[in-house]
Amino acid sequence: MDIKLNFSPQSFKKAVVAFLHRFHIIIFVIVVLGGLAVVILLLNNIVVRSGQKDGYTSDISTGSFDQTTIKKIQDLQNRSQAPIPSSGRINPFVE
Repeated sequence: MDIKLNFSPQSFKKAVVAFLHRFHIIIFVIVVLGGLAVVILLLNNIVVRSGQKDGYTSDISTGSFDQTTIKKIQDLQNRSQAPIPSSGRINPFVE
């Protein structure tokens, strides 16, 4: 029983090339799906973190309306009411 093992760089290169030639489609699909999974997990992490309250308070204060402002808004025309043209057709680009 005489077994000769040949571990030359040339034979190793041939074995790797043969392996890649045989399974290149499967390796490509695994790499693409793995990359998509990583991207989805990272995006999910960003979405989850953006919804968390971490003690941030905005500098913008919530405004309040006084009665005079409310009255001015109520005095404006409704959207359902059409403006009455003074005479003929109105050009919106003329001041």
